[in-house]
Amino acid sequence: MAGHIIHVHTTIPAPPEQVWDVITDIAHADTVLRSVSESELLTEGGYDVGTSWRERRTLFGHHGPERLQVVESEPPLRTVVEAEVGDDVIRTAYRLTPAGPDRQRTRLAMTTTVEMSHRSPVSRAIWAVFGGFSYDQSRKVLEHDLEDIEAEACRRAMTG
Repeated sequence: MAGHIIHVHTTIPAPPEQVWDVITDIAHADTVLRSVSESELLTEGGYDVGTSWRERRTLFGHHGPERLQVVESEPPLRTVVEAEVGDDVIRTAYRLTPAGPDRQRTRLAMTTTVEMSHRSPVSRAIWAVFGGFSYDQSRKVLEHDLEDIEAEACRRAMTG
């Protein structure tokens, strides 16, 4: 049972490779994304399926540290990360599409889903009553993430 599905997107004035570098820079997520207060890489090597890290943020009413893992990776066009938080599974898919006549812009689409099939009937009922507030707050967090990714991709393009 999906509790909420949120789609957000923007077009960033940087090529997909540049945007990909920002999205997959786990070591600096806490300095790039205002919604992340801590980020700790738990695996070695480059970003790929199986890469995992711990970060602290609030999303869908969950507060505190979460362990995330890459479950799909198709550089530089698509990746999916997943976190198990309590009885829920939160998945975020990032899709990067080259845009513009020179393909130097990127349409970045994020889809975040909270899967609640393991929740008790009481917990689902509570979510039905109060989940709308969590949805609105989570949507704002994801929109901020897009703004922060764009700002960092543009900053890196100017410096590098």
